Amino acid sequence: MEPTREVFWNIPFGEIIYLLAVIAVGIFVYALYRRYRLWRLGGPDNRFNHLGKRVRAFLVSGVVDLLLHRKFLGVADGLGHRRFSVKDLQPREFYPGIIHFLIFAGCIIFFLATFLNFISHYFFHFLQGNFYLGYSVVVDVFGILVIVGVILAVYRRYIQRPDRLDNKGEDLVALLLIFIVVVSGFIVEGFRIAATELKTNPDWAPWSPGGYILALGFSGLSQAALLTWHQITWWLHTLMALGAIVYVSLYWNRLWHIIVSPVNVFLRNLEPRGALVPIDLEATETFGAAKIEDFSWKHLLDLDACTRCGRCQDSCPAYASGKPLSPKKVIQDLKSGLLERAPILLKRKGKTEAVNPGDGSRMLIGEVILEDEIWNCTTCYACHEVCPVCIEPMLKIIEMRRNLVLEQASIPETGEGALKSIEARGHPWRGTTLSRTDWAEGLEIKTLADDSNIDVLFWVGCTEALEERSTRVAQAIARVLKQAGINFGILGVEEVCCGDPARRLGNEYLFQLQAQGNIELFKNYGIKKIVTGCPHCYNTLKYEYPQFGGDFAVVHHTEFIANLLQEGKLGTIKGNGAVVTYHDSCYLGRYNDIYDSPRRILSNISGIKLVEMVRNRERSFCCGAGGGHLWLEEQKVGQRINEMRTEQAMAVKAEVVTTACPYCLQMFEDGIKTKEAEESLKVMDVAELVAESVD
Repeated sequence: MEPTREVFWNIPFGEIIYLLAVIAVGIFVYALYRRYRLWRLGGPDNRFNHLGKRVRAFLVSGVVDLLLHRKFLGVADGLGHRRFSVKDLQPREFYPGIIHFLIFAGCIIFFLATFLNFISHYFFHFLQGNFYLGYSVVVDVFGILVIVGVILAVYRRYIQRPDRLDNKGEDLVALLLIFIVVVSGFIVEGFRIAATELKTNPDWAPWSPGGYILALGFSGLSQAALLTWHQITWWLHTLMALGAIVYVSLYWNRLWHIIVSPVNVFLRNLEPRGALVPIDLEATETFGAAKIEDFSWKHLLDLDACTRCGRCQDSCPAYASGKPLSPKKVIQDLKSGLLERAPILLKRKGKTEAVNPGDGSRMLIGEVILEDEIWNCTTCYACHEVCPVCIEPMLKIIEMRRNLVLEQASIPETGEGALKSIEARGHPWRGTTLSRTDWAEGLEIKTLADDSNIDVLFWVGCTEALEERSTRVAQAIARVLKQAGINFGILGVEEVCCGDPARRLGNEYLFQLQAQGNIELFKNYGIKKIVTGCPHCYNTLKYEYPQFGGDFAVVHHTEFIANLLQEGKLGTIKGNGAVVTYHDSCYLGRYNDIYDSPRRILSNISGIKLVEMVRNRERSFCCGAGGGHLWLEEQKVGQRINEMRTEQAMAVKAEVVTTACPYCLQMFEDGIKTKEAEESLKVMDVAELVAESVD
């Protein structure tokens, strides 16, 4: 006789569970359909394009994100932006990561085991002999791990109580459901082993360690009692498991994320990170989102995919600095707004009359989401970087900004001034007295109006051309290009704002005017390759201009200089022995995955010592200037974001903080002055360090 498993051992009429299971699954499917109807209240969004690419990306994410728990235990993206490597699994949040892994892995093994039992029982019997013993020990071990994971989760949620976790009753119910179902399964197994293997084949029993431990405790009962209790607990365990499915279906418990989150990951944005969806200004009747149904159906799916883990909140610079913004709260408030408004929308669906706020639901902007929350976002994208299920709070905030600006003409005064300056003068710097070419005086740089025979266009950008401190960065980039013998030119007075501040502040109309004008100018000059000194310009020219027919080869100056060094076109670069730390710009790093080029440049400057801040690379802390905030007056609430980042640079005893973004440069300049640290810390662009060393 060899070890094996009989599905309905000691259970008369056990096949009844299949009928009950069909009923439970039917309720589950109906609940999913009802939720699907809510998602479809949103507008169109083509998320079924590039299916082959989606499947490949999802399979990779299934291994890296789900099985290896990258976003719980690792720091790097590695999906769709660059190849995944083992170094991406550096610990980030080990404790919550291991909790989720234990519960997740154990439940996956349980579902797989149930499926294998069914196949083995009804189709071909393979759960026998040594294979069955190995199978049994694996299933039991993972079941024990689930119990450990649940206990750790309860301790974290209800003893440690981290700020980012807002415990609700459904959270405890979900954990208890998992715990009860698994423990009751071990109890059933314990009675079975006590009634059979302990008496007939005691060598087999330890291969089911969870049940074996309980079987030892039950061994004093009579055979009749063991068989009776086995039947009772088997039915209780089965009914509790099916009841859990029904409960989750009826109350949309947080355990739904097991289904919704993978769907959300599969349907995630495959376009360049953070690239905003253009508005068809001629065909669109309303701009942005003033009502919950103005969001796309994928945005509404995001709301249900959110597990309220709070990782986005922990990573948000606005929240960390004490501002009234939490990405998690935004998503959850939008979800509440959807559930509040959905009955009205579903009741009137198919009718022609408009459904307006005031029909029993709150206004989206001003009541569901406060205007302060909308304007406090720096669009740094840190929330999306850490989200395990690919939710994008920033895109929803921008949609509400668009409505505020284009429909309600509501924008903070300083932001309005910047937009008016772009309209009137082609740049957002209202108070500047500099011209577009003052920075280039004496450098003998040709403009395309005089000589368009160039290999590379140096797109200077508004800040590096018109803000006095930043002009030194433009000069440094130009000197490096000249040193390397690059045939380049500038647009000079023909250069106008790329439109990034306008788009991030919500004025899509102004952005499109700027983009279309620049694209036409580039094409007239036959521009093929562009080098930028600003990550915001880089991101806009490279990934958002193609939305309007502007496809150009765009390179950030750190990439370009790193290649020049690799090709030996700049010779030896000697540093001054300073301790240097590098600040990763959000729009260069998280948006475009450019982390190594600036560091390669710094490593080529002999004599300097590079130290990393605690928050670096993917986890870099925003300077506070993105999303148009360089021109917005920061709320006098909590601490200023740039001061917090300056403190992080000071904490590593750096003498120079280097950047590759003029926005960041400005914020560090202000932060250093506020901290009265001018004597011990200065800020320089990477290009300035190179130009200083090669001159």
